[in-house]
Amino acid sequence: MKAPVPIYKKIFAETEPYLYLLPALSFLLLFIYYPFFKNTVLSFFTVNRYREIKSFAGLRNYVKILSDEKFLRAVVNTLVYVAATVPASIVIGFVLALLARMKTALSPVYEAMYALSMAISASVIAMIFQFAYNPSMGIFNKIFGLRISWLSDPRTALFSIILIQIWANVGYNFIFLLAGLRGIGEDMLESAKIDGATGFMLLRKIIIPMVSPTLLFLLVKDVAYAMTTCSFTIILIYPLFHNGGPNGTTETIMSYVYGKGIEGTNYNAAFAATMVGFILSSVLMALSLILEKKKVNYNT
Repeated sequence: MKAPVPIYKKIFAETEPYLYLLPALSFLLLFIYYPFFKNTVLSFFTVNRYREIKSFAGLRNYVKILSDEKFLRAVVNTLVYVAATVPASIVIGFVLALLARMKTALSPVYEAMYALSMAISASVIAMIFQFAYNPSMGIFNKIFGLRISWLSDPRTALFSIILIQIWANVGYNFIFLLAGLRGIGEDMLESAKIDGATGFMLLRKIIIPMVSPTLLFLLVKDVAYAMTTCSFTIILIYPLFHNGGPNGTTETIMSYVYGKGIEGTNYNAAFAATMVGFILSSVLMALSLILEKKKVNYNT
């Protein structure tokens, strides 16, 4: 007869999976959920420059930023930024992945070239494009014979930042889409061709449905990132204008938060602006999930 299993071993066996999750959960609680909860609470209070609560403000902080023309422009710029960078970076990544799907002797070379942006930090990317946008020596002006100050001209500043973000996103999207495309069986594609499927029909009926889960993941990831990043604005624009210049054309919600909270110590506006950004991000995420229900195919 077997000896009974000690109670502590039974408890450990039941809780062991949760113990492995504990480090990740601790990280989320400490660096994600707690700061978010604190930001949410403080957005309804008036605080001083040391973030000490002085009085209850209710919705006053929200009313102030929603009546601030600079913030409203930042919201519009953010939506333009998302609408421009997300589809473009996914489409370009998808086209490059289609071109690279078939393995050849040179595959490692051009795969590394396409994915290069994923391996470079934002500060290095910013330096590369800062030189490329230089009015006198930059490659863009040299190629097109122009004399444009890309980052300081209100007509081109936001477009210039969008172009950088697209290039930065393409490498990541390319790697994931290439993996998805190479996971499609050649026998399935050959069967479709035998049944009369042309190139475009093959793309629309077989390839895109098969990689739709990857496309959705990249859509959600890129939207979330575009809504919460302001790296290139801070690195390239803030040293020139000390805000989201020129004339607020590159100001996004997150750069507005940076300007108010980090540079200006106006935490009341920063906390409220962060929550507005979170709400807009949540709406876009909800739309992505609705799209998932209608368009994404998980039957592989």
